[in-house]
Amino acid sequence: MYRFLLLLFLLFPLALFGQVQSGTLTGTIKSNDGPVAAANVTLSEIQKGTPSDEQGRFTMNNIKTGTYTLAVSAIGYKKHTQQITIKASETVTVDIQLQSKTEQLEEVVVTGTMRETFVKQSPVKVAVVTPKRLQQGKTSSNIMDLIGNVSGLSTQLNCGVCGTNAIRINGVEGPNTAVLIDGMPIMGALASVYGLNGISPSIIDQVEVIKGPQSTLYGTQALGGVVNIITKNPRTTPAFSADVYAKSTKETNINLAASPKSERFKGFVSGNLLRMQNYFDNNGDSFNDVAKRSRISLFGKGSLEGKTGEQRLNFAAKYYDENRTGGVRSFNHGLRGSNKIYGESIYTKRAELLTDYRPAGLNQQLRISGALTYHNQDSFYGTEHYDAEQGIIYGQATWDQSLSDNITLLTGLTARYQTYDDNTPATSGGTDKRFIPGIFGQGEFTLEDLTLLGGLRIDHHEKHGFVTAPRLSAKYSAGDNTTIRLSGGTGFRVVNVFTEDHAALTGSREVVFAENLDPEQSRSITGSINHILPFSGNPLTLSLDGFYTHFSNKIIPDYDQDPNLIVYENLDGYSVTQGFSIEAEQNFTVLPINYNMSFTLMDVFTEENGQRQALTYAPDYTGSWGLTYQQRALDLQIGYTGNLVGPKRMPDNYVQNFGRDQWSPTYTTHDLKVTKEFTNVNSENGLGIEAYISAENIFDYTQGSPLVDASTPFGPEFDTIYTWGPVIGRTFSLGARLNIR
Repeated sequence: MYRFLLLLFLLFPLALFGQVQSGTLTGTIKSNDGPVAAANVTLSEIQKGTPSDEQGRFTMNNIKTGTYTLAVSAIGYKKHTQQITIKASETVTVDIQLQSKTEQLEEVVVTGTMRETFVKQSPVKVAVVTPKRLQQGKTSSNIMDLIGNVSGLSTQLNCGVCGTNAIRINGVEGPNTAVLIDGMPIMGALASVYGLNGISPSIIDQVEVIKGPQSTLYGTQALGGVVNIITKNPRTTPAFSADVYAKSTKETNINLAASPKSERFKGFVSGNLLRMQNYFDNNGDSFNDVAKRSRISLFGKGSLEGKTGEQRLNFAAKYYDENRTGGVRSFNHGLRGSNKIYGESIYTKRAELLTDYRPAGLNQQLRISGALTYHNQDSFYGTEHYDAEQGIIYGQATWDQSLSDNITLLTGLTARYQTYDDNTPATSGGTDKRFIPGIFGQGEFTLEDLTLLGGLRIDHHEKHGFVTAPRLSAKYSAGDNTTIRLSGGTGFRVVNVFTEDHAALTGSREVVFAENLDPEQSRSITGSINHILPFSGNPLTLSLDGFYTHFSNKIIPDYDQDPNLIVYENLDGYSVTQGFSIEAEQNFTVLPINYNMSFTLMDVFTEENGQRQALTYAPDYTGSWGLTYQQRALDLQIGYTGNLVGPKRMPDNYVQNFGRDQWSPTYTTHDLKVTKEFTNVNSENGLGIEAYISAENIFDYTQGSPLVDASTPFGPEFDTIYTWGPVIGRTFSLGARLNIR
């Protein structure tokens, strides 16, 4: 007993000494508009960080004594740095005032290099879009309705009856764009048809977009580019939020979210319910102009922090269930497969589970990620029954190593196992099973104003052997206001026609495979120049981008060989996407106005047997613009957005047999949204209430019927994809939003 007391007496001062060698940092981050939420607060020397909450407050505990560089960055604000000194058992409090900026250079991004970095420092150009920007002039719970506001991105309607659509980057077809969820390539080919419609802006923190092949990091599907959807950080979400709206189309939507938090655990759960069961036929083709839909989407995310506040374990789950129908007025789900009353009925169910783990004691250098997804589509397109299932198991481990102050190395191992089964001839021999292991590495070298990034990926496909995907990027900072980037890389993709191309299922054409389809391959080069013009405290950011992608073995559906067939074969030639884009963005500090605009000119064509032809459905040019005005005296925000779409070449069969135009006309659409704030969530009572009203497609522009031979939907000429413009006219929305701190 005496020995125990003596030992305790001797150890107590040591324990006390160990406890007092650390301190606490706390503070508040504000701007001229009030508290700044979701700001990144880091101590550079020890890579310790935390975000600010909805009130702009932050706290970091258990910081070892010493002097550090405190760095604070947030979207839309200039980066702030200052020196702080932590003393034993003391709390350091700082109040930080951030300055607004236009140039989007200080946001933290991960997509370009698979490690956190600032936009300006990334050797690969990454465009960052916030949910606020996506919803600047529109109201929707579907990201596919909003993504067209991003420069170079557009959505192509692939069916005028059931309303499926796809994302195009610089005119490249939708399946060539890899859509990631928190950096995980889990949106398989089947999910590209309807699965993207279940992603609501309410669960998004930001969207990161890279144009051009990114197969080195994200695998063989990223031929045209990457859209990485970063979900909300549970540490920065309000305790409770609700968003409800209704549209003049009789679409109603409700979104509820809650964020339970404890000392080391932060959570976020969200539920979205949409219903649209209205029939209207304004174009007079006897079909509903927009598919009826009932949809529920559930999302949950949790974050477990380490003892010192560092990231340790993140996990997320998502469930999506949608029923949609399109067709004539008398069609309903009970008539699925009818050969007398035409309609299309699609039941979609999708589940996702994601996890990300960073073991303790390794300074977050090792990152282990995994995902499990299940997708089921049970559908009838007239009498054509398509029932398919796809499952994906994905695992990835990366090691991030700094070899010196100028050299960093990232290495990784991946394994992807996917199964696919349907009721078409594609799987007549049984379930299609693919196991794709891979290894990749990239090195980054920085010497003063020059940064070089090189990488290589090697995947193994059972049918195609080893596939390599190299890339090389360079960034040069020609002064504080000018950045020049140049990148080159390759891509590789195995195509599944029935899951990716909706035209193979809808309408009455027969699908013909002229040969065994080889994988598509691409080579690409992109360049960009970013420059900031100060304009006396009202900086204007200008960007000029050029792009060129060469596709070989391109698989393009041929609608022109025979009006009753869709012929699939590898192009005996090549396909090219090339062009340039220019963007401008400015935020006036005196006037509460900011604006953005972009224009993309593109040449998308195929060349076969010496004949060059524009690719169908690819526009010659696109443009987008937006403006936001803050009327602070009335707590009003007015948002306006517009889109420009140039001519598209339409399939020859529609011209020759039905007298449709070979080229679609140039058109614009315009949207307006007004938001009124009644109380601010950062006020003393912690309650935020907003109401909003929007008018979309203000000038009521539509293309007319997207259907061909709509009067005989069971006939051999019926088709649903003469689609080039809006099919829904002017729409009004009214909604309200509640946030509780």
